[in-house]
Amino acid sequence: MLFCTYNIHYGVGSDGRYDVARIADTVAEADIVCIQEAVSGWPQNGFADQTAEIAGRLNRYHWYHGAMESDASEVGADGRIVNRRRSFGNAVISRWPIVWARGHLLPKTALVDRFDLQRGFVEASIATPAGPLRVYSVHLSHVGPQQRLPQVRALMETVLNAERIGATWDSAAGSTFMFQERRPDVSRAAIVAGDFNFTPDHPEYPLVCGETSYYGRLGTTMHLADAWIAAGNSEEEVESFPREGRIDHVFVTHDLTPRVKKAWIGYGIVASDHWPVFVEFDL
Repeated sequence: MLFCTYNIHYGVGSDGRYDVARIADTVAEADIVCIQEAVSGWPQNGFADQTAEIAGRLNRYHWYHGAMESDASEVGADGRIVNRRRSFGNAVISRWPIVWARGHLLPKTALVDRFDLQRGFVEASIATPAGPLRVYSVHLSHVGPQQRLPQVRALMETVLNAERIGATWDSAAGSTFMFQERRPDVSRAAIVAGDFNFTPDHPEYPLVCGETSYYGRLGTTMHLADAWIAAGNSEEEVESFPREGRIDHVFVTHDLTPRVKKAWIGYGIVASDHWPVFVEFDL
């Protein structure tokens, strides 16, 4: 299975050109894609739903959650309201059905004189040929650890407690209710990927992967593994965002670590201001 995470910078490349089609072309070979900075309902690009455009071009399943949301309505010449919402968020795009999904809002503290916005993540269960797989598409604050540390804690609580929380419904409804499907399985295996806006040198990283010691990284069952490291890659001179370092990550539950075969960054691709990160799994 080929996996990709990509901050698409709302379709604007490092060359300043808006082109959602080349985003789709960049990730066309991937079976599952997590995207961040996708938008829907903005007048600047004709109120496009970028996730739907990418998935349509690739003939894929998709689910989008706009954590930042606001009004984009208009009143027509006839006085009738055209109700629209504009949003900015994350999505999962998959070759296989997305059995259930939900959007989560991350903690946010209002800043006095700096721009930030509501962040969130998508949680999705995908019916892969190897069985159900939880996938999370994440985007944390760009401002600094003050904003991100509470977000990392909230994210990890959701990921680690997924089996206890369950899917988006439990059991099956009674015969008088329209919903008759059995409760779906919640897989133990999970991929948590996206633009985290921190590098392995930041204080947020140990909350995900464990502290370092004389014995190396002390990951526990309450942590995730970094697929980049699991693939045997070095940290030397690695960037996923120019001049910022490796801030786009693919973290996995420890049962998936032996399944990581290869990880690489799509250097030189100009479709966004980030570079896509690819991970090959043997599932």
